[in-house]
Amino acid sequence: MQDEYQVLESAIKQAGQRAQTIRQSGLSVTTKGRQDFVSQADIAVEDELKQVIRSLFPEDGFLGEESGLIQGVDTNTSGVWVIDPIDGTTNYVQGMDYWCVSVAYVKNNEIQVGFVYAPDRDEFFMAKKGQGAYLNGARLAIDDPEKGQAIIGLGRSNRRPVQEYCDLILMLDTQNVEYRRFGAGALMLAHVSSGLVHGYFESHLNSWDALAGLLLIKESGGQVTDFLNNDGLLSGNPVWAASPQLWENLNKLLFLV
Repeated sequence: MQDEYQVLESAIKQAGQRAQTIRQSGLSVTTKGRQDFVSQADIAVEDELKQVIRSLFPEDGFLGEESGLIQGVDTNTSGVWVIDPIDGTTNYVQGMDYWCVSVAYVKNNEIQVGFVYAPDRDEFFMAKKGQGAYLNGARLAIDDPEKGQAIIGLGRSNRRPVQEYCDLILMLDTQNVEYRRFGAGALMLAHVSSGLVHGYFESHLNSWDALAGLLLIKESGGQVTDFLNNDGLLSGNPVWAASPQLWENLNKLLFLV
């Protein structure tokens, strides 16, 4: 299995670099919703990763943002690979560096493996259940921020009312908590594990954006919500993940908004 993961790691890096090349040569972009764009790079990267995963893990299923769910050989025993080929497509299209490729593996209703690769930032995150989380080979360990220095990453889902998001910002302001919204939930979750931000909250996130980052945070010592509860794999769920003390301080307040 270790050899297969090494091949997959190389494939993820190659796919991210291919997305960079496609962007440099010009993009065709279509709109799929009020907040979502899809470029030919999204489709190309997902297809490329799907082919590699099928060759390495032929019995497993596949869930991609662009292609949907493909069941494994045996739905009772097969795992599912969950992929967002480009999270932060708007950033990617605009030439910003805050986007990533996200890949996770779910089996027995638990996240087993997670990869997040941000090519423009040269950041490769990986985590395996029970084996820690790493950034470019260095092991990650979450520390609580100093008092008054916490920064929370935010995302906004168009499945939830705008006023709910406004109320959330007001609550964070009254608690003197800084917040940032960078437009790529998978990468913001990864950056909780590395300490660039100290928590991340979004009232609804899809599994392909959430799973890899949640495992990174859990394996680096943070606290995360049980995302896979209530059919989170296919339907998505709220996400709250943070350093341990920040989790305790804000957990109840966030879910009252």
